[in-house]
Amino acid sequence: MVSKIRTMAKKYLRKNIPGLIDVGCVIHGDVYDFDYVLKLERGLRDNFTVPINFHIWTEEHRQGVPDRMIRHNLLDLGVSGPKKSWWYKTQLFNNKTFKGLLYYFDLDTIIWGNLDWMQQLDPNKFWACRDFRYLWRKNKYTFNSSIMKVDTTKYGHLWKKFLQSKVHWMRQYHGDQDYINKEVPPIEKGFLSTDKIKSYRWEVKGGGIDFTTRAYPRMGQPRDHILNNCSVIVFHGTPKPHEVRDDPEIQKKW
Repeated sequence: MVSKIRTMAKKYLRKNIPGLIDVGCVIHGDVYDFDYVLKLERGLRDNFTVPINFHIWTEEHRQGVPDRMIRHNLLDLGVSGPKKSWWYKTQLFNNKTFKGLLYYFDLDTIIWGNLDWMQQLDPNKFWACRDFRYLWRKNKYTFNSSIMKVDTTKYGHLWKKFLQSKVHWMRQYHGDQDYINKEVPPIEKGFLSTDKIKSYRWEVKGGGIDFTTRAYPRMGQPRDHILNNCSVIVFHGTPKPHEVRDDPEIQKKW
């Protein structure tokens, strides 16, 4: 398995230069194959024009993490599974393992276009996606934590507070993004451009869903108006990128 991962790493790596910015991801359990990490790394290196330091938060026992990645071992929270694993993202704010400006990306994303615009975002704000339910509730302004830009130094309390009462918070909130959304003051929040970040199942798939009929009336039509300015496609829910078999544009990027 280790040799297989190393072979895959060589296949997907296109750039390997000491980094100027810190980007990272979390992989916990077996929800995602390590192939997802390698593809994300490739996409990020190809779409930031400055070199990056690629960080990975994962279990201490995971083997095969390439040496070029900056590794952070996750503390065991005693939970696992597709949804419970979300909570491991709170360890991004563990200042004992990392402090600084971090560009975070979930594994179930496809990097579609250039990301340099993210460098221009105010580093004093906590930036995240807008919860995709805004597409059918226009006044909804809450966080989706699939993509974030944040100075973790300022938010170490998010990890400390969670760790002190983790069972309480996991019972109170659906996932990490609801907890983060509640704990970050409104004045400090920044929402990433909805032109740059797109939902696959609600905006990209079939040209976009009609929320009234739950159908895809533009199936097969050009999607240039959706994808021309897009930087990241987020696969929240289902399907996941490897499950998309009938979309050549997605398959080519994946």
